[in-house]
Amino acid sequence: MERVTFKTLFYVKKTRVAKNGEVPVMLRVTVSGLRAETSVNLKVNPKK
Repeated sequence: MERVTFKTLFYVKKTRVAKNGEVPVMLRVTVSGLRAETSVNLKVNPKK
């Protein structure tokens, strides 16, 4: 039986700074080593 792993990671993408200084929150989902990334349509202040 093959082992299946599932991981989620939320992170901020500091290279895409908006005019107001906020950065987007990104989501990465990894299933058995295969990754998919997307934005969660939220922006936050990177200092927080």
